[in-house]
Amino acid sequence: MTPTRESTQEELVRRHRSAVMMVGATLGLTVALMMLGYLHKFPLIPASYSLAQALWVAIAVFGLGSIVLRRTRFAAMRLQDIAALRGMSGLLAALQNTTLLLAVLSGAVAVMGFINTMMTNDWMHIRNAGVIAIGVLLYSYPSRTAWQRLVEGIERKGLADSTSAKGNIT
Repeated sequence: MTPTRESTQEELVRRHRSAVMMVGATLGLTVALMMLGYLHKFPLIPASYSLAQALWVAIAVFGLGSIVLRRTRFAAMRLQDIAALRGMSGLLAALQNTTLLLAVLSGAVAVMGFINTMMTNDWMHIRNAGVIAIGVLLYSYPSRTAWQRLVEGIERKGLADSTSAKGNIT
């Protein structure tokens, strides 16, 4: 293995570990909120029905939006372009950042469900939102083998240049 290949592997392991830790922390937050919502009775916070429905619309938008975001950000052509412009380091950063963003969206779904539970004193809201949040986390879970195959495929095709041009991909 060349020094560049070794450093790419080390960076892949480091970034993957960071992404997995964030997904795990968000999963822990979701489960903790679900347990708290189920076991605790909250004093009824004055709220309107329309606010509770607005939270459910936001939960639906975040849940479906995270699926669209993942499919868009992990598109093969986009990842090849990132590798060509930013190199392997930029590709791994894009994989990590997308996974972190999806974990944050999942955490927001869980928090909105918990707020809904606090407003209505009905644990079904956090249960349903928690299931959605866990589904988003499972859908966005970063598989190291998938990341490894992507890096190997791009290296095999020669799409990533170590002296890549500095560009801006949004």
